[in-house]
Amino acid sequence: MFTVFRRGACKKIIESLKLDKPLVIFSLETTGPSISSDKIVALAYLKIIANGRIIKDNFLLNPEMQVSEESTAIHGITDKELLNQPTFKTKAREIWDIFNNCYYGGFNIIDFDLPLIRREFIRIGMDFEYSIKDVVDLRIIFNYMEPRTLSGTYKYYCRKEHINVHNPLADVEAMAEILDKQLKKYKAIRDREFINEINIPHEDKLVEHERKFYWRNGEAYFNFSKYKGISLAEIVKKDPRFLEWILKADFPEETKSFVKRALRKKK
Repeated sequence: MFTVFRRGACKKIIESLKLDKPLVIFSLETTGPSISSDKIVALAYLKIIANGRIIKDNFLLNPEMQVSEESTAIHGITDKELLNQPTFKTKAREIWDIFNNCYYGGFNIIDFDLPLIRREFIRIGMDFEYSIKDVVDLRIIFNYMEPRTLSGTYKYYCRKEHINVHNPLADVEAMAEILDKQLKKYKAIRDREFINEINIPHEDKLVEHERKFYWRNGEAYFNFSKYKGISLAEIVKKDPRFLEWILKADFPEETKSFVKRALRKKK
């Protein structure tokens, strides 16, 4: 079910953010998780013009490469559906007109969507430039405004303040209340095997948002490249030059930080 985004809400966004140019809120679906090698298969956007007018659309694109099985499992778009769709190059001028000289809004667009759409333009000889100052990333806002502390978690799930912070009994009562809310909200965590799967040893708490790595028995494994399914620790010993290539290549800073941490452990 789609929410109808009303003009009144647009005016509030324009006034609150003091917009002096359009805001494009957008989302991409892709052939896979790599900014450097994967391509866009679907683009949806809602463009808020400074006068409160809304332009919105969504369309499919033929990436001229296969969609990974993992990606199809997530977004449901198949190679067959994309076969007769326009390529990015065919739609480039239209997409450029939508995105050029705007503010940009979305979820995780700083680390993924914006770099990927820029890479698509670069491939066809167009340089789509943007400034971080023009980006409104909902993931960053959420992580900043809802800090991952007990008090922040309590407020998020229980919709009230945790007043007696660091009072041991009050803390554990708050934790019990949070667990109750989580069990009601997330059916998956009622399965103990699921809990075991998502548990990560304390020293490995760094979460790699791009999902370039996954956890197995408390150890990080590659989820991409020729080393997919092989542990990061093994590649640190076997092929550190590959990890150094990752640090120099076009990967998100979060992924690079993950690799740097693994290399530091070797020393």
